[in-house]
Amino acid sequence: MDARPGIENLCCLNSECKFYGQTGRSHLRLRKVYGADRIRYLRCSACGMEFSERKGTALFNCKISEAQAVSVIDHLDRSCGVVAMAELVGVCKDTVSRLLFVSGRSSRQVHDRTVRGLSPDALQFDEKWGFVAKKQRQVTEADTPGEVGDQWDTVGLDPQSKLVVSLVPGPRTGAVIHQVVADAARRLAPEAALPALFTDGETSYEAAICQVFGRRYRVPRSSQRGRPPKPVLRIPQALVYAQVVKHRQGGRVKAVEIRPIFGKSKLPQVLDALGWNTANTSAIERFNLTDRMRNARKTLGFSKKRRCHEAMSWLSALRYNFHHPHRSLRQQNQGGRWRKRTPAMAAGLTDRIWSTIDLLRICPIVLG
Repeated sequence: MDARPGIENLCCLNSECKFYGQTGRSHLRLRKVYGADRIRYLRCSACGMEFSERKGTALFNCKISEAQAVSVIDHLDRSCGVVAMAELVGVCKDTVSRLLFVSGRSSRQVHDRTVRGLSPDALQFDEKWGFVAKKQRQVTEADTPGEVGDQWDTVGLDPQSKLVVSLVPGPRTGAVIHQVVADAARRLAPEAALPALFTDGETSYEAAICQVFGRRYRVPRSSQRGRPPKPVLRIPQALVYAQVVKHRQGGRVKAVEIRPIFGKSKLPQVLDALGWNTANTSAIERFNLTDRMRNARKTLGFSKKRRCHEAMSWLSALRYNFHHPHRSLRQQNQGGRWRKRTPAMAAGLTDRIWSTIDLLRICPIVLG
């Protein structure tokens, strides 16, 4: 098992403490060590609060060993259902479900605090289909609306670093699409140039992009009588947005249509800078396939509850960004050896591959 982080890398979790969320200080003291995993119990000298080093992490109140917890997460990330994986690891299935839910919640918090200040040259958006408990055609009036049936993971991805920038699980609606576009825009650096945007032919994207990236200008009044005119929404001249529409016949793609929506004259220059021959959404479609191979959503291992579906989506996204090296991102050094890199490393968010135990031990509050 990997070595635990030093006490100086931990922080006080008391929100009323003056050192709350601050690392690198000498206010934490070791009170005792307990359990088979030798868990440290700490005391803050500033506020007097005592807490376990696991507080705030995915391992807090975990009743199984760290080795078993790592095995559970690794099995979940390799298309193994809860019941079968519980038998393989030798733990209760309720323990697996709880660890999945807590890890998913922690993964969402870690993603929110780490995936920031990005400067991508392009972003691709797409929706990935799944279902909870039963497919939509099997849903009846007796079922709770929104808790069963089709569920979509709307994803925003940087095609160059392969980084999952935004993820919103939920129905395939205009509100969800607007949410994922707005979330991706919020994670851009203030000084970053507008990235080129590429989506499929879903009509909700155009309205969402207009609302998120558009700028409102005041219209001067023509007279002092009556209400003032409403602000006008205008698209920035630097914005480039194109749709990649696939026409299918009999389940096969017969033709691919490129529809420039905004910045049509700038699109060839953008594609040349990206090294592309044509506009595409291949990177996010490849991510969809990778995620389907790791999550057994179309087999007997599909989620039976919506919160488990969402937890697995966040857990998979975080591990994709920080844990799994991407072969297309590897770099060759001067000695001819290849250095493996994850999407988070390619995007400059970290300088190492995070192990499973690293992701389980990390406290989102420490990340600021």
